[in-house]
Amino acid sequence: MDKYVIQAGTSTSKFLQFSPGDDEIHLQLEEHAELSAIALLNIAPGTQHRIRLHVEQMAGSRLNIVTFTLRGGDFLADVHIRLTGKGAEARIAGAVVADGEETVEKNILIEHVAEGCTSDMLYKQILTGKSRGLIEGKVLVQPGAQRTASLQTFGNLCISPEAHALSRPMLEIYADDVKCNHGATIGKLDETALFYMRQRGIPEVEARLLLQHAFVNDILQRVPAEELREKLSHFVEHRFRGELKACQGCSLCDK
Repeated sequence: MDKYVIQAGTSTSKFLQFSPGDDEIHLQLEEHAELSAIALLNIAPGTQHRIRLHVEQMAGSRLNIVTFTLRGGDFLADVHIRLTGKGAEARIAGAVVADGEETVEKNILIEHVAEGCTSDMLYKQILTGKSRGLIEGKVLVQPGAQRTASLQTFGNLCISPEAHALSRPMLEIYADDVKCNHGATIGKLDETALFYMRQRGIPEVEARLLLQHAFVNDILQRVPAEELREKLSHFVEHRFRGELKACQGCSLCDK
């Protein structure tokens, strides 16, 4: 188990690249600390990875987590974020691309304990083959956590008829002065958009790749560093084209 403390008033950026195995991370953001963490999971089919992430945020702290699961094998993530200080803010987002018989499961709980806190949960999945993607997100607003603002948005594209997507946004609220919204969609590529792109001379294969990339673009836009965002966009494109190999302990920065 790894424990990290982001000191009060500091701003930190991290890039994490996970390997097969188990990880447990405990993270504490002190008052007015800021952390932006970008994570990549790109492991070989047939391998497993489990991660448990526990976060506690003090007053005025800011958290931005963006994850890219491009090859997940068999992947399970359990995330629990507690907003225990007034005015804390948590933004957590992720893109999942799975094929074959991969299974990706994410269970996320954001717990509003203090008043005036904000949370934003955004996840997109693109599934082909016989892959399975499950995202279960819950926002819990405790008594006394007045003036809470929360948003959950889950989107899923099932490219093949045998792919299976399940999204469960949930709210549990014990305060009366809150603004909480949630929603989930499951569908396939927009055939109308595909038709118009083909009418303009774009080959069908390229049109499908462009639509898939556009679907996860709002996740990419949450990566604050332009150079890293461009590299991850390049990774995503190669994943859609079937050209991305599983990482072998390499660093994204060396690509």
